[in-house]
Amino acid sequence: MYISLADFKKRIEFSLCQQYASDDDVRAFCRDAAEAGVGVACVNPTNIPLTVELLGGLEVDVSANVGFPFGSHLPEVKALEARRAIESGATQIDMVINVGALRSRNDDLVLEDIQQVVAAAQGSQVKTIIETWVLKDEEKLRACRIAEKAGAALVKTTTGVRTQYLMQINADPLGATVADIRLMRKILSPEVRIKASGGIYTLDFALELIREGADQLGTSRGEQIIREFRQIYGDGLELGT
Repeated sequence: MYISLADFKKRIEFSLCQQYASDDDVRAFCRDAAEAGVGVACVNPTNIPLTVELLGGLEVDVSANVGFPFGSHLPEVKALEARRAIESGATQIDMVINVGALRSRNDDLVLEDIQQVVAAAQGSQVKTIIETWVLKDEEKLRACRIAEKAGAALVKTTTGVRTQYLMQINADPLGATVADIRLMRKILSPEVRIKASGGIYTLDFALELIREGADQLGTSRGEQIIREFRQIYGDGLELGT
C-alpha cells in the first residue's frame, strides 16, 4: 500500500479537546492545523464557531466532540449537541457512546444513543468513540456491531482522555493499540472505517496503525507527525503489510 504525503495528511485528525482551551489556544491550534494541512480539526462544541471562522475555505473538516469525554449524557442531549454543532458549521461529529449501557448489555440504549446523533448530524459523518481501554474484547466487538447498525461512518478507539476514573478500571491505559485495530477491522464491514485515537505520539506508531487497518488517526501532535513524515519519506512511501 502506497501512502503519499497528501494522503497521510488527510488521515490526520488534529485535536484540541482540553476544557481549558481559550480563544487564543483555538487560534494557535487552527494556525497549526492549516499550516500542517491536516484532514480534520476536532474541537469542543463551544469552539466550533471560531474554528469554522478561522479554517473556513480551507480543505480541513471541522469535527465537534459530542458527549465528551464520558458519553453518559441522555441520547436527546447528545442529539441536541450534535445538531447545534452542525448548525454552527461543523462538518463531522465525534461522539462518545454510552459505555455504561454497553457494559450493562443494554444494547438497545446504545443503539438509540448513536441513532439519535446520526439523525441530528443531517448526513454529516458520525464517528463513535467506544472507549476500548475499558472494554473486554466481547464488548468491543458488540460496540462495533451496534455502531455499524446505527449508521456510524467510523468507529473510534478512545477519547484519549485519561482520568482518575479510567485508572480505577485500567491501571495502564494505552489508548489505541494494534491489537484493537485488528479486532475492529475483523468485525466491521469495509464500508465502516476506523479511527485510532489515544497515545499516538510518534510517526512509527501512526504508520503501524495504518498498516493494521486504521483509516484515520486522532492525535494532538498532528503537525509534528506530518513534519516527520515529510522529512523522512518526502512525497510518500510504500507501506508493507
